[in-house]
Amino acid sequence: MAIDAQLDRRWPQFGNRRNLGAYEQPFSGVGMEFDPLGSPPVETEIALHEVGYWPENYDWNYLSVYSPFWRAYYDFQPGHAVRFGQRDTSLGPHALVVIPNHQRFDCLGDQAVPKLWLDFSCDWNVEPQTPMPITIPRDRVLGPMLAEFPYLFRAPPSAGRPQIRRLGLAMLVYLLGSHRIPRQRRLPDRIADVVQRINQRPAHPWRNPQLAASVSMGTESFIRLFKRWTGETPIRYVQQVRIREACRLLSETRLPIDEIALRTGFPDRFYFSRVFKRHTSRSPAAYRRDIPSHEAPHRR
Repeated sequence: MAIDAQLDRRWPQFGNRRNLGAYEQPFSGVGMEFDPLGSPPVETEIALHEVGYWPENYDWNYLSVYSPFWRAYYDFQPGHAVRFGQRDTSLGPHALVVIPNHQRFDCLGDQAVPKLWLDFSCDWNVEPQTPMPITIPRDRVLGPMLAEFPYLFRAPPSAGRPQIRRLGLAMLVYLLGSHRIPRQRRLPDRIADVVQRINQRPAHPWRNPQLAASVSMGTESFIRLFKRWTGETPIRYVQQVRIREACRLLSETRLPIDEIALRTGFPDRFYFSRVFKRHTSRSPAAYRRDIPSHEAPHRR
């Protein structure tokens, strides 16, 4: 496409790369990559995974996004939205949107919109009852930071990369340091260990007694503690992680649905379909049918 060549000339760090999506991993294939998922924060309490900017981000339709890392989106023009449940929140130059880890949402948009995104992790969680998404109005501090990213992305990667990392971390420190994102106290080590174990092996046949025993707790006490800190029961959390992986496989591969069910820990296609529809309001086949072509460029 002609627009591809034009964008490649203007944004040399992307070349002819295509968006691979970002469900369980934060690297989309078209952003500037930094710390891998699981990296401990070094300079700040934040691990910055990816920063990306695209001057004409179109076909931004991703369904049932659910990831173990945080995201921040800023659109320099209106036209795209995120959907939580049945409620759409428009993106645009008035505000930056922050979406914490383990939140399910849809990305919606077909217009060509200049979009900035940051994927990151931090060593704390948001209060489970916080309304989503978290909208941070553009102010006198955020404004100049946001305006600088497009200029930095025009530079060759060797020159722009260090500045993009510093600016990204500075902006996230400001966002997370503001009192507009209600913090939950840090997860107890036992709960954090279980969360990490489930995310690393979503297809494993996890059971409450097994998870409780792994952290030397009684089953009922473990379930209460896990729900108190994550907002979900352990088994529902396992299902959410499995559905997240299933969404990725449905969108990025042509594997049969029976195979995806087995790879994500479900005993058969029929049970998988029931659980998938309960979490996403779509059957696996409908979800795959609604995903735009895998060859469509520049989606994020």
